[in-house]
Amino acid sequence: MSKLAIDGVSRVFPGVRGGPPTEALTPTSLAVADNDFITIVGPSGCGKSTLLRIVAGLDQPSSGRVLLDGSPVSTPGADRGMVFQSYTLFPWLTVRDNVCFGLRERGVAPARQNEIADRWLAKVGLEGFEHHYPKMLSGGMQQRTAIARALANDPKILLLDEPFGALDNQTRGLMQEMLLALWEAERKTVLFVTHDIEEAIFMASRVVVMSARPGRIKADVAVPLPHPRSYTIKTSPEFSALKARLTEEIRVEALKVESGALVGG
Repeated sequence: MSKLAIDGVSRVFPGVRGGPPTEALTPTSLAVADNDFITIVGPSGCGKSTLLRIVAGLDQPSSGRVLLDGSPVSTPGADRGMVFQSYTLFPWLTVRDNVCFGLRERGVAPARQNEIADRWLAKVGLEGFEHHYPKMLSGGMQQRTAIARALANDPKILLLDEPFGALDNQTRGLMQEMLLALWEAERKTVLFVTHDIEEAIFMASRVVVMSARPGRIKADVAVPLPHPRSYTIKTSPEFSALKARLTEEIRVEALKVESGALVGG
């Protein structure tokens, strides 16, 4: 059985003010194995984030179902750790208290909360920042805190929606290396949405390409690059060949979006 099974999931949003409904996702299926790192790419508006929100239990499918370890997903839960593009930290809580939030909600003893939080803060490179508040941190440090908070609950799967999209290129590259090193050490199952093709290849064991809206899975491409991975692999012939293939896959879909916009205009 797959760790995560997306089975015929579709999503249709009602029309606004009597207008026609919007089909964001056409019935879509995807099997994610235990310890897999899947990145999802595609043109804007293809339903990537909608699919991730359905897996997180933050939205409901119009048809189909999501199973995690064989159990249906319908609401948010601690078995799925979610990280958004915006840092979503509580500004009135310290870094450690932000990471402890889910543990506290689950009734974990305070001493154990601090022990778990400090372990994950060390893993994401924030040892010594336990008592800082979010406003005192850079964007990259805030996102490291958000990742530590998600992992502190020991979720079955980590869901990330453009987590590095708001960061500058240098910080983004360092964050990719940090998260990939975490995955190589912890082997969590990961579903990661991104617009960045290089990021998608560098992070993933498989890259899933979605079509223009209504979204569906157009291609599922294995990434046979060895681990541990260094940033230097981005200049290798194998990486370049994958990038060229995926660029063409997405370009075809982006042209469909552009063509539709011109016709609609």
